[in-house]
Amino acid sequence: MRIVVTGASGNIGTALLGWLAARPEITAIAGIARRVPPAGAGPPYDRVSWHPVDVAGPAAAGELAGIFRGAAAVVHLAWHIVGGHDRRAQARTNRVGSAAVLAACLTAGVPHLVHLSSAAVYSPRTGDLAVPESWPRRGCERSAYSRDKVAVEDLLDRVRAERRDLRITRIRPPAVLQPAAAGDLARLALGRLAPLAEPLGARAVVLPLPGSATLQVVAAADVADLIGRAVLARAAGAFNVAGEPVLSARVLARLLGGRHLPTPRAVVRGLLGAAWWLRVQPLDASWADLLLDTPLLDCARAGVELGWRPRHDARLTVVATRRAIAGGAGTASPRLRRAGG
Repeated sequence: MRIVVTGASGNIGTALLGWLAARPEITAIAGIARRVPPAGAGPPYDRVSWHPVDVAGPAAAGELAGIFRGAAAVVHLAWHIVGGHDRRAQARTNRVGSAAVLAACLTAGVPHLVHLSSAAVYSPRTGDLAVPESWPRRGCERSAYSRDKVAVEDLLDRVRAERRDLRITRIRPPAVLQPAAAGDLARLALGRLAPLAEPLGARAVVLPLPGSATLQVVAAADVADLIGRAVLARAAGAFNVAGEPVLSARVLARLLGGRHLPTPRAVVRGLLGAAWWLRVQPLDASWADLLLDTPLLDCARAGVELGWRPRHDARLTVVATRRAIAGGAGTASPRLRRAGG
């Protein structure tokens, strides 16, 4: 089987490349990224045929179709997570780029598309009920990230209704962490302050969140495992994927090396919004809504249909990632360079 992965040099892409390279059924891997790893990069990048392509470029659909031809599956991971102050560039990558990937799949006759969606597609939670894949899917209206995820899933719905020859899988995780992506995660969360994470030990001295806040994270290796299983089984439909256990605000603060400061939602939004407006960090106030409103995920379907279960404890994943940030971890991928690099 030949597999093509867009966004292959990023967080989940790096984990997935390692998973695919270890499977004898996978005979060839093509990786697509705007900035590819340098020649001579070691595992997991050395088993990949790299193609430097901007998926939202003016000629991307045609260029991608040529790369996709003959692939058993395309895994679409390319995504602009945090727009900062450039919403246009974010929407261009997410919406225009995803449309180009989908068009290229149809042109090239690819039989299977695996799209990395998100828990952010789901409508706001009601308490701490863990929701299945059938939960309403209108997202968090204030969040550009969520709106883009919903828009792309809506596009997939339309194509699925018209083209039954293309099997479509949607993978929906919460926050995805791993030590190898320490630098990238620090930049996403801290922006210009990311270089300070190493000397400060990547500790959150105080974590201001409502006392009732609960959230999930998942290890990149567990997401890669589910994607790989879906590829080999040619599974279709949506699959939730999340780690265990669910984390309270108090536990998360402890794992991050600090203490929890119970704080009303409005104050959390105000703090984020002010730091974003001052261009101190790239997360606007809507990320508070996304964190507090995204429902917890019921992952039973992945277990029943694909035999998947999380193998990494969520608490240990948070601690390992924090320590990796403090230790200056990174990889040969330009996207995953160290926080201070």
